[in-house]
Amino acid sequence: MSMKAKKPNTSCPFWSVKSLKCRLCNDGLFIPLDNHIEIYCTTVDYPQCLQYSLYMNSQEGQYQQKEDQYENRRRHRRIVTRHKVTLVKLLHSGEIISHHSTFAETLDISMGGMRVTMKSPLLNNTVVQFSFDDSFPESLQTGMGKIQWCNKQIDDNVYQAGLAFQGPHIIEAMGLFLGIHDKQL
Repeated sequence: MSMKAKKPNTSCPFWSVKSLKCRLCNDGLFIPLDNHIEIYCTTVDYPQCLQYSLYMNSQEGQYQQKEDQYENRRRHRRIVTRHKVTLVKLLHSGEIISHHSTFAETLDISMGGMRVTMKSPLLNNTVVQFSFDDSFPESLQTGMGKIQWCNKQIDDNVYQAGLAFQGPHIIEAMGLFLGIHDKQL
């Protein structure tokens, strides 16, 4: 049994020969002129068409975005809870960079980290010391974390950030405190 080689497209896959229309255009936003059709739509040069290349780039971007979301999914179950927390920037050695504190509030906490909301942004990969109030056990009142992401919220004048706990001690203690030790998704 022989396999037939797939022929390369000799015209744009979005060009409709029957209706003589571009299927990329929505409600007439792009109606190709005759010379455009001759140069791009009905030839092997269709990848050079601006509409085709914009569409393909957006599809690649959406694919990459979905792939990134898959890689960045949380590994631990979240517990929705609100607690006041203070964040202080640190050097990787643990030395305080700035004595200026950022006041934040948790939106959710997991064994591996927490999502917080605050009024000022923090840069990705910033190492911070976090401090909770006395409602937390003493072993969890302070610890170190790393900012994984920080986004401005469109509707509010606040930022949300994802903080990953640093060090096995805080991860273990937080898991025990939340009652989700080793219960990964």
